[in-house]
Amino acid sequence: MNASGGELVLGQPIPRVRHERLPGEASLDFARRLALSVAFAFHADPARMAAQPDFDFFAEAFVLPDAVVTRARARGEIAMTRDAALIAATSAEQLFVYVVEDGVFEVQPTWSGRRLRGGDILVLDLAQAVRVMGTDYTATMMVFGRGMLPEPQRRLDLHGAEIRGDHPLARVIASTLACLCEDAPRMTQAQGSVVLRAAIDMLGLALADVRRARLTPRLLKAMAEALVNDHLSEPALSPAWIAARLGVSRATLYRAFAPYGGVTRFINDLRLQHAWVLLTSSDRLPLAEIAARCGYVTRMRLSQAFNERFAMQPDAVLSASEDDRATLRESAAHAMMDVWDRRSGRTSVG
Repeated sequence: MNASGGELVLGQPIPRVRHERLPGEASLDFARRLALSVAFAFHADPARMAAQPDFDFFAEAFVLPDAVVTRARARGEIAMTRDAALIAATSAEQLFVYVVEDGVFEVQPTWSGRRLRGGDILVLDLAQAVRVMGTDYTATMMVFGRGMLPEPQRRLDLHGAEIRGDHPLARVIASTLACLCEDAPRMTQAQGSVVLRAAIDMLGLALADVRRARLTPRLLKAMAEALVNDHLSEPALSPAWIAARLGVSRATLYRAFAPYGGVTRFINDLRLQHAWVLLTSSDRLPLAEIAARCGYVTRMRLSQAFNERFAMQPDAVLSASEDDRATLRESAAHAMMDVWDRRSGRTSVG
């Protein structure tokens, strides 16, 4: 995500953004930075936060190719709203998941209307309006595309869905994400992605138990994202291929991805992110195999696209020393966060 309002921490394969009050920083200035950090999805009132005598907040957001995972602690109340104007302005269609460790959350809407407490998990659809009030809480949050969920859950209206703390998978999901945040500084991107995938798969299983019976109309952009994620290694993957699979025109598909910059840009970004994960993993795969796994017909095609995006050759990543990789990671971290900014609609597309 855009590091506005927070400190971008590099020097490790998984970049992170830290949000905390600086020494001597005025409460209102800190609250303004905090409001800026969530502006991609929510409105927050800095004056309301700063007016609380004991208000404090600390969070670390870990940026992975498929999700942003944040662990946060808050003292006092934080109210966030997402309304029709913000939805129209950002065009974000991701899911926002709260995994509550302790504290209280009041959310409108939820399926039950009850307050959420420690152990509960809440799913919000950023394509819909919501109001969230968190008080004295510790929680882990995830932002990821709907296509990351197992197929049966991708087409459901999950806005306000709750997994109660007594569900058999709730505690496992929470502990998996807590371990991811705790160990992320020592993980590679590939390792972090595996842990994230496990947590989201378990979330999908839990949602199968609590889902509503009524299916909503197929969400075009979510289905297209799912196809891209599932068929990234296919060289034939293209806007025309996706449109044919979904039974829509290319123009209709393009309109769904216009805030992102088009379907082709979305495909290319995901391919290059996956290439970066494979290049920096401990497996040391041959470049030709990495190209094939990412949907490039030749290693030369991969090298050309990789150099255009990251201003470096993939061979340089494979052969770099650990010291040199620190510089390479910084370039990749900024590129990855730029992709997330465009997926959330936070930055304009040039």
